[in-house]
Formats: sequence, structure tokens, C-alpha cells
Amino acid sequence: MAIFIPGETKCPLCEGSIADGQTTVSTSHFISKPSHPLWRYSDTVMHYPCFQHWKQRGTFVNEYNRSIEAIIWDHSIHHWMDPDGTIRTIHAPEGGHGSS
Repeated sequence: MAIFIPGETKCPLCEGSIADGQTTVSTSHFISKPSHPLWRYSDTVMHYPCFQHWKQRGTFVNEYNRSIEAIIWDHSIHHWMDPDGTIRTIHAPEGGHGSS
């Protein structure tokens, strides 16, 4: 997950500092190629309101889900990002993906 230092971490969308207690969207590093157009937003913390108004939000959410969905963590769980940026833990049934 992205490193967050209150008052020092900058939102990559507005470049403003993120204060402790502000609602945010954050991800782990899920885009490995620096040439990818969304690479700089992978493994970051963003202000929630900035993320909601970001024109690339839908593309970002789709890329996150496409990249992360294939990873099954311990106990048959995987992660899923909702359109608003909320990341949920989904418990998959034995042998496949499922929903919560």
C-alpha cells in the first residue's frame, strides 16, 4: 500500500497535501510499466473528492480490477475496487472467484 505521511504526502491529482483524517483513495503498486499512462497513480494516496472528479477514474478502476483480480491471496480472497475507489475484500469459493 502507498506510504502516507500526514501533511507531507501530496495528492497526485491536485498536488495538494493530504491531512490526517481526510478521506482518501489509496492503492498498492499494481501498474509495473512506467510507460503506462496511469503508472504515476499506482501506489499512491489521493484525496477522495479529487478521485471522484477525475476524468480517468473509470479507466483507473478498470485497470486496477483487471490487474488485481487475478491475484488470489491467502484463504481464497481477492480485492476489488468499486467505482468510488473503495477497495473490498472478496472471499472466493474454492476453485474460483466469487462475490462477497
